[in-house]
Amino acid sequence: MAQEKETSGPALIAGLGGGLLGATLTALLMAKPAAAAPPEDKLDYILECLTLLVPALAELAESNVQLNASLQQWLAAQGVEPGVEVSIKTAWKAKEPEEIYSEPIRSVGTFDSYLMVPWIEGKRFLLKVESSLNQAVNVQVIGNHVDNFNTAVNINAVIPCPANSNISTGLAWDDWHPFIGVRLTTAIAPTAGILSIWAVVQE
Repeated sequence: MAQEKETSGPALIAGLGGGLLGATLTALLMAKPAAAAPPEDKLDYILECLTLLVPALAELAESNVQLNASLQQWLAAQGVEPGVEVSIKTAWKAKEPEEIYSEPIRSVGTFDSYLMVPWIEGKRFLLKVESSLNQAVNVQVIGNHVDNFNTAVNINAVIPCPANSNISTGLAWDDWHPFIGVRLTTAIAPTAGILSIWAVVQE
């Protein structure tokens, strides 16, 4: 096991260090592994390491300065002002669908979803309604700046969901509220079926 460490260590450092620094460390470790040096030679070995590493570290620092300068030039060419924070773009990814309502409605009235879904960091929002009720239901998307149904406001117009049908609606940036819920209303009491709602947030 010890022999494996001595042979793999230099190769790993050469791959990670790069340039003069990687070559210097590799040469030192292959020629005189620290653990194998006699006690009387350890101080000389350490001094030798420092003598070789100082120029290598200086070269690495200079390389970082050049890399930073090149990056700044590229950003300027892209029209990015100095001091502006630059972020890395990643692919948008949808969360798993979350069931926020599922009930066999049998009365006339207004019904709220079980919860308001956090959309604080989301980009898009999808609501999918599946109804096997034998009467139509009106679906109103609502939003709020806090997790509260009582002070929520309507987002866009009411969407009718006919009997035994499936509908969906998507929300985009202009519809953004930190919390999203659904309010259902029935004009005629259903006598059969169930209505379920799923929410999907894309971040």
